[in-house]
Amino acid sequence: MKYVMGIDLGTSSTKALLTDLAGHEAGVGHGSYPIRIPQASWAEQDPECWMKAVKQAVAGALRDAGLKGEDVLGIGFSGQMHGVVALDKEKNLLGPAVIHLDQRAAEDLPDLREAAGNLMKEQLLNQPSAGMMISTLYWMKRHRPEIYDRIRYVLSPKDYIRFRLSGELGTDVTDAGATLAFSVRERRWCTELFTRLGLYSDIWMPVHESFEPAGSVTRQAAAETGLAEGTPVVYGAGDSMAALTGNGVVEKGTMACNIGTASQLAAVEDRPVFDRSMRIQTWCHTVPGHWVVQSGALNGGSTLSWLRDSVLRDTKPFSELDREAGEIPAGAEGLLFIPYLAGERTPYNDPYARGVFFGLGMHHEQGHLIRAVMEGVLYNLKECLKIYSEMHVSCQKLIASGGAARSVTWKQIQADMLDQPVYSTEVREEACQGAAVLAAVGNGVYRDIREACGAMVRMSDRVVEPIPGNVRLYDEKLQLFHDLYAQLRDMYRRI
Repeated sequence: MKYVMGIDLGTSSTKALLTDLAGHEAGVGHGSYPIRIPQASWAEQDPECWMKAVKQAVAGALRDAGLKGEDVLGIGFSGQMHGVVALDKEKNLLGPAVIHLDQRAAEDLPDLREAAGNLMKEQLLNQPSAGMMISTLYWMKRHRPEIYDRIRYVLSPKDYIRFRLSGELGTDVTDAGATLAFSVRERRWCTELFTRLGLYSDIWMPVHESFEPAGSVTRQAAAETGLAEGTPVVYGAGDSMAALTGNGVVEKGTMACNIGTASQLAAVEDRPVFDRSMRIQTWCHTVPGHWVVQSGALNGGSTLSWLRDSVLRDTKPFSELDREAGEIPAGAEGLLFIPYLAGERTPYNDPYARGVFFGLGMHHEQGHLIRAVMEGVLYNLKECLKIYSEMHVSCQKLIASGGAARSVTWKQIQADMLDQPVYSTEVREEACQGAAVLAAVGNGVYRDIREACGAMVRMSDRVVEPIPGNVRLYDEKLQLFHDLYAQLRDMYRRI
């Protein structure tokens, strides 16, 4: 029997998944690495630490599955988006990778956005933010010219890993779009933007579809990882799009509600529709001719972790918190939580926003706090859903993903708040699974991504239906949530 491997380069760890061609998990491995903060607002990682973790993850997955490198038919990739790996003319690193959490370019954003001007709505379909490749390169040109002048190649994080395994340079449409140097509308590099910003135009990688072949494992990489020399690799995708693929979210009308550390709604479209107010993002999807419209909120499962670890100071598993919240009625008996512990990006681009419990009374207990926190994350996503309605982006099928997909209460809150039946998959490592799907397509096992997802992504039998009374209650309370933030917005800047 043959297997495919998906490698996901995350922000804090790398995971490798081996699955058979029907999507059954055979083995998983992982390796971790730190984030370096050399000064306030900076965030860097050492790509050599990434490679060490990749080797550990690959070896761990092979060992867990009891397989050899020769059993692997092909390899796909997923990775943290937006970051920069800069190489010189000899293809050597010019320093640490600047990752998506980095905020050093914030001071230059006004000038960058002014220069980008009409291109944001005509080509990029997004506005540059700190931590994105175009912003970091613009900052380097202004503030570190001695490094910028030596750059000959720029890579997204997962593309560097693939380069080290195969020796081939390139990128895919999903990560290219996330650089904010790429025309998401036309799926090509936005050369006009390079001219306006005075950036090199010849340092950008050739762009391919996510499932296209991208070379094969070199002899050196085989010796270091346990993979077989000559194993084909495909270009892969940014982690958001890989996770959507791993959950089978590849058709127009399908939407994912992802609650991991952060939270997102992501809908698939067959046209490059975008929010002209730039509140939510539009990216290229792994499926040719399809795009992802995504509302990326900063606060998700991290709010529940904060409540458990920093407030309740408890070691209960999240499944126990979920059960406790499920014993509290919808609406938490008048308790409302504004979830902006880390500021917020969508639908309110407000770095000053903070969390608030509103309506606390003597009758409220721990379960009320837990439920209010879970509901607060969904109130914010319900606000995002209104933007989709404005854009005429529809949802015929809603799929839960992330940690909340394994939560009984949180899935019921999703169904009630968003007024949609909630489906979920049996997939555990969603981004790795998506990368494995891409590897299967690239190696000719399946004709296309839709066929591969049909064979490799298994849906759960349990569908969570909305409860009409809860739907009405949440619709009523949403206005209070909206008004509360509006009243606090100016006051946040005073704390």
